[in-house]
Amino acid sequence: MKYLLFVSVAAALLSCKKEDPKLGDAPTADDAQFSVTVSAANPNIIDFASNNQSIQCRWDFGNGSDAQGNNVSATYPYAGTYTVTLTVFNNGGSRSSSQDITIDQDDLSLLNNPIYNKLTGGTSGPGFKTWYIDSVSSGHMGVGPDPESALGPVPEWWAAGPGDKGGCGLYDDRYVFSIDAFGFDMITNGDVYVSNELQANFPGSFENLGDFTAPFADRMGESWLLTQGTDDILSISGDAFLGFYTGLQEYRILELSDTTMSLQYDHHAGGLHWYLLLKTE
Repeated sequence: MKYLLFVSVAAALLSCKKEDPKLGDAPTADDAQFSVTVSAANPNIIDFASNNQSIQCRWDFGNGSDAQGNNVSATYPYAGTYTVTLTVFNNGGSRSSSQDITIDQDDLSLLNNPIYNKLTGGTSGPGFKTWYIDSVSSGHMGVGPDPESALGPVPEWWAAGPGDKGGCGLYDDRYVFSIDAFGFDMITNGDVYVSNELQANFPGSFENLGDFTAPFADRMGESWLLTQGTDDILSISGDAFLGFYTGLQEYRILELSDTTMSLQYDHHAGGLHWYLLLKTE
């Protein structure tokens, strides 16, 4: 009797067991193909369309920018050959394909963007600007909650007073933004200031006013990228960065004039927003 009861319970459990979910087929090579069309408005603006209009798409335009969507456009101010890569995704996996496109002539009019002009001086100016932390202003470095409180994007938890972080390797750093090929140089004068949670990534670092000063050579020949949308996001390539290092290299532009820039950026572990004020030389 006990044996029959055991069998009945086991059978009931087996009948209730859920089957493992089955993944679908991975995208095919054809799914990852795309068409390339020169825009009627400008030969330096290229329109791209995925073959499969119902699949998730991620694009790398080969010019330092990317996008998502089935039908997208990219702008190429400078002549040259660019490798464009489309990666498509579904529940079964992903697949990529690439094509080279050639832009015959420069069109610097495409660089006439208000943010480009303020950040670099633009094509009608010097074409580059050098920025630095505005150490004499209150709030030149600070931190607040993520997500923001009702106060908005402000360093409500702590804001540095004038000169509070002197001698930490922060105030003598310089950041050069160029319009030519969107170049970026980080001039450190030998050291930088990094979060105490990240000091292990910087051999030779030492504690200094609550965080760590770390040896760090100049980072030259990097690039910057502006992504515009609801927020204007400034990204830095390689392992270069701006100001106090928290593990990330993307900065939300809160305010930008010809001489000042206010930025918000995240903490590598989340939960915090950091803030920077910069000026031009």
